Amino acid sequence: MLERLISLTVFFVIAIGLALHFQVDWMSAAWIGHLPGDLILRKSGVVIFLPFTTAFLLSVVLTCVSSVLTSK
Repeated sequence: MLERLISLTVFFVIAIGLALHFQVDWMSAAWIGHLPGDLILRKSGVVIFLPFTTAFLLSVVLTCVSSVLTSK
């Protein structure tokens, strides 16, 4: 079961990486990085993204999925 979870995780990481690399336009994912609690700092041509809320929500979702997949 752990092997299956690791394989799925690797697949999704690669898929997301390829989508970001080729700049796939996800209209339904426009909220990522723009939630309340996500910080965007702009100063003299430098932009720093600190997606605290997005990271928290993704962590909760992935934890729930992992719990469901690994439960017997």
